[in-house]
Amino acid sequence: MKLLMDADCLIKLTKAGLKEEICRRFGVDIPSIVKKEVVDAGKSKGLSDAELVEKNIQNDIIQVTGKGFSAHVKGDQALIEIFKQGQYDLIATDDAKLTRLLKSMSIPYILPGLLIYSFYQTDIINKGTALHWLEKLSDFISEDEYSMAKFFLEEKS
Repeated sequence: MKLLMDADCLIKLTKAGLKEEICRRFGVDIPSIVKKEVVDAGKSKGLSDAELVEKNIQNDIIQVTGKGFSAHVKGDQALIEIFKQGQYDLIATDDAKLTRLLKSMSIPYILPGLLIYSFYQTDIINKGTALHWLEKLSDFISEDEYSMAKFFLEEKS
């Protein structure tokens, strides 16, 4: 599965310590504007997350795409335009405004908690690992997203 990921999702997965596991199993690309938001701006603020993401880019765990967009294009616009080029299965985000926009445009997306569920559903990880990962992510996602992912994890036989 090939994912296009926004800054919000990337930062949350990084803070939860799950980014590398997720990115190694899925093909994950980020628009160049997202790289600027997360890495360049983050490094100027001294955020450790920025350096971790930068190392993943340098080690080809995360790919940067959409370098041709002008500086005034925002991350959400870049995600949509790049997705429309047809190389991706889903956009990974849990930004409420962006998810509403994607839904209205019939663009498929996945929430970070459901990324974990998809690993479990396809037997990449077991239930215990999935629940552990979800707990690690719980401080960074909404209660609704957490509850939904936990419900799905507990329902699968």
